[in-house]
Amino acid sequence: MSIGSGDLVCSHFTLTGGTPTDRPRFGFAERVEAAAAAGFAGIGLLGLDHKLTNDAGLTDADMAVILADHGIELAEVEFLMEWSAGPEEPQRQAVARMIEDQVWATADAFGPRVVSVGEIGGPEQVPPFDLLVERFAALCDRAAAHDLLVALEFTPWSGIPDIATAAAIVTAADRRNAGINVDTWHWFRGSPSAEALRAAADRVFVIQLDDADRDVVGSLYEDTTTRRRYPGEGDFDLIGFLLLARDAGIDLPVSVEIMSTEHAALPVGEAARRAYSSSRALIDRAWH
Repeated sequence: MSIGSGDLVCSHFTLTGGTPTDRPRFGFAERVEAAAAAGFAGIGLLGLDHKLTNDAGLTDADMAVILADHGIELAEVEFLMEWSAGPEEPQRQAVARMIEDQVWATADAFGPRVVSVGEIGGPEQVPPFDLLVERFAALCDRAAAHDLLVALEFTPWSGIPDIATAAAIVTAADRRNAGINVDTWHWFRGSPSAEALRAAADRVFVIQLDDADRDVVGSLYEDTTTRRRYPGEGDFDLIGFLLLARDAGIDLPVSVEIMSTEHAALPVGEAARRAYSSSRALIDRAWH
């Protein structure tokens, strides 16, 4: 099986049944079964969750059988952060090494296509541009040893706030496996630029689809982790975005990433069905 254009991937955080910092409420097998029943062609997995699943007694071979039995690929692995830390920040570097070890283990076990990376702290967390590029390029080199594409995810509150900044880093890094993750929440809450998207189209490795209300309640971080909406049920112009992406030549599977308090409270099967059906309907309206 090979995931292609128009297929949907269920992001790791869509079916955890909690916040991004919680341990998943549902087991690996439950999530795979729910994703497959809903219609997804693939899933994502957090490197840490892979480790916790192993620690709970499920081996990589067991996990591979579960995926195969349901016709699901492990398509993406998440989430590398703290990679921009330098030797003057030994604690952050130690965290980065631990996260990388977990992600590389997932990549080697299941062969996902891409890893999403970013920095979720404020602008003060990232070094000056030249150093940031150097450290991103080094990360891409390490990922290449595990046959991974690297999708840099911009977040509007961070030192990599928009697609123009992410594209500048990717271009300057000059690595074949360096690209961008365009999450529609970050796109619309940040500084969307059709020109920048068109210019970087061949470097867009991931599109993550989600929606939200017009106004932000609380902080941007709270909004993105607890108040996302199903595609088509919020105020983002997702049809316009998808048409722009297709016009720019971006032709990828679409990853669905829903994080909200209401969504997390649902049974895993219903959560998967609602995430899939809303996304499928919206994509079909835009592209077909």
